Amino acid sequence: MAKHPAPLRSDASAGHPLVRNEASLTPQWLTAVLRANGVLTSSSVTAVRTQPIGNGLMGLNVRIALEYDGAEPGAPKTLVSKMASTSAESRASGASLKLYLREVSFYQELAPKIENGVARTFFADISDDGQEFCLLFEDMAPARMGDQLTGCSVADARAAMVTAAELAAPFWGDASLNDAPWMDRKMMTDMYCAALPPFMPTLAERFKKLLEPGVLDVAQDYADNIERYYTLHSKSPFTVSHQDYRLDNMMFDAKDGDVPVAILDWQTLVPGPAALDASYFVGAGLLLEDRRANEESLARLYYDELIKRGVTGFSWEQCWHDYRLHAAHGLDMGIVGAAITSSTERGDRMLSTMINRHAQQMIDLGTMDLIRNG
Repeated sequence: MAKHPAPLRSDASAGHPLVRNEASLTPQWLTAVLRANGVLTSSSVTAVRTQPIGNGLMGLNVRIALEYDGAEPGAPKTLVSKMASTSAESRASGASLKLYLREVSFYQELAPKIENGVARTFFADISDDGQEFCLLFEDMAPARMGDQLTGCSVADARAAMVTAAELAAPFWGDASLNDAPWMDRKMMTDMYCAALPPFMPTLAERFKKLLEPGVLDVAQDYADNIERYYTLHSKSPFTVSHQDYRLDNMMFDAKDGDVPVAILDWQTLVPGPAALDASYFVGAGLLLEDRRANEESLARLYYDELIKRGVTGFSWEQCWHDYRLHAAHGLDMGIVGAAITSSTERGDRMLSTMINRHAQQMIDLGTMDLIRNG
């Protein structure tokens, strides 16, 4: 698949300023954006219907159905837009944590360097205060959405490993990633280190009927050693890391099979250890016996795909070591996710499932020994 051009940014003089809400996705605005992207040449959008999709807490996602004043080859019947949450509190949080800025900047600066795994983006911009943004994408439907609770097949896991390598390889060892202020890796690391240890008593109480035997012991051991874990990150080669590379953020067989896996929700990306996303996905996405039977071969597939895409100076031995070490990231995500969200039935089931799966993955891979021994 060819790389996509960089998306438009706001330009009021060209008819496509930053839109800030669903009602602003007008026929005139969409016509200007599609023409500037070379998608339309003579037709105009005459009518728009929007429908909310998904249930994101930090953003509003809508599918846009378009009507035109004439038939034109390649004119999309539907598009997808993502904008800031309608909640003022969520918008403020999205700005303070740089979640909106991180995602918009990803589509502006990094997505055009990726050949597969992300949707073409027609528009991407954000307000000066970081609280309002608009992303306009091609519609990747029809597709199969991943489901964190039910897990996935080994075949889907293999497709996710290939895509993880496709996303990582273009940025392998790129030191400029650390200079991008919108990524702010330190802020994310500080958040995990500050939030996780003091939350452990609450975790034990909130999930006492949902966590499997021994899981709390692993979680407490990790919480006691979390700062040491993060000091070990510098020993792994860095690339772009999605950080939440799991089933709920994936579409399989997207665009009716043209795209094997499409990755959504780039609000958490940072420069990070190369094997982290692969380890996180397998630990979160596969049921226990499937993971145990296929884990090393899936990690090896990820490694082979990196080498195929030109990565050098990275041995299989280091890849497997890093994969085992960064199984801890999944426990981070599960526990911190619980710490920053309110209790709901589905939310607690999803988070406790993640915590159970990742803790067992850490036991199986000897992750805590790697953390303690450096």
